[in-house]
Amino acid sequence: MKGEPTDRRGLIRRLSRMGLDPKDPFRSAVIGEVYLMAGMDCNLRCRACTMWGRGGACLHRDFLARISKPAPLSRLLTFIDEAAAFKPEYLNISGGEPLMTRRWAPLAERGRSHGIKTILTTNGVYLERHAERVAALFDQVSISIACTPAMREKLGMGPPGHGSALIRGLKALADAPGGRPVLRLLCEVFDSNGAHLLELMDHFDEEGIRFDEILFMHLISNKPEVLKDQKAVLSSEFGLGFDLWKGYGYPVRKMDYAGLDRTLKALRKRFPQSRFNIDLQGVKALRDYYAGRKQGLGRAFCEGPWRQVNLFPNGDVWTCPDVILGNLKDQAFAKIWDGPEARALRRRVYQKLLPACRGCFSFYEKEQPVCL
Repeated sequence: MKGEPTDRRGLIRRLSRMGLDPKDPFRSAVIGEVYLMAGMDCNLRCRACTMWGRGGACLHRDFLARISKPAPLSRLLTFIDEAAAFKPEYLNISGGEPLMTRRWAPLAERGRSHGIKTILTTNGVYLERHAERVAALFDQVSISIACTPAMREKLGMGPPGHGSALIRGLKALADAPGGRPVLRLLCEVFDSNGAHLLELMDHFDEEGIRFDEILFMHLISNKPEVLKDQKAVLSSEFGLGFDLWKGYGYPVRKMDYAGLDRTLKALRKRFPQSRFNIDLQGVKALRDYYAGRKQGLGRAFCEGPWRQVNLFPNGDVWTCPDVILGNLKDQAFAKIWDGPEARALRRRVYQKLLPACRGCFSFYEKEQPVCL
């Protein structure tokens, strides 16, 4: 069985706070986040995005066609009703770009009807036209942006004027009746923007945009040999293919780690509300991480299979990339969440991490707090 031994004590302590039954450790009774991908289309091409960036999974047409065919809206609304029984901390509506769909509003309304806190994760370009409705329906808006408008246009990450549209949308959100939601910046740190992060923050300051929380996410990626091992495990142990993981192999180019370290120190000092998915301090830690030497970073367990529910537009339920637990068009959510596929995954990571666990978003979720 390939993979790093799980810190089982740490995992059990973490899950015990969530109400884990020690007699049945492979059952999950409480959910942390429901991450509902309302649609896969996106108007931007952010370079390091696992979906639409360089080597992104959605660039593979067969995969995109399979997950994009939408499940009926009525079924997704019923899913939220079913998930509410597991007392999720929040419902995060994302994509793709969720504001390119018509589904985000009814989905958020259904979540709020159950008292679930709602989050919209968006690039913000279409925020201006929906600002009042967004402010009324969401407790938090997470803006996913990593570069200044000039850099984004230079790198071909979006059409001319999209940066100005984002600023207009954020200002419209701030002026919405009843006040704006909690505002969070999601900024991925990668080879192209590491030297320009302060420029991005200066840009927002000059525009009068203030964030309640800033999350700097160090690039989530894996070396080719790690993805090769991950592909082999998915095939041999689960009988699964390798699709979404294709987007987790962004090739990191040469970086100025000393310069990045100075930038991160300046950000920590200037923005006390900033957080990091993994707090890398010092040149060696940064070089090791971006070179793929991640052993020892973060605690050696992942709670994702117990607390993280992800949903593709077609109704596929998953928690680890490419490990589809079931489809809502075929089964009730409770049957999927406590089904044989879900239990097999939890049993596996209860013993050992998968080869690419340290190159996955879910692994680092436990390392940092959220506003809500």
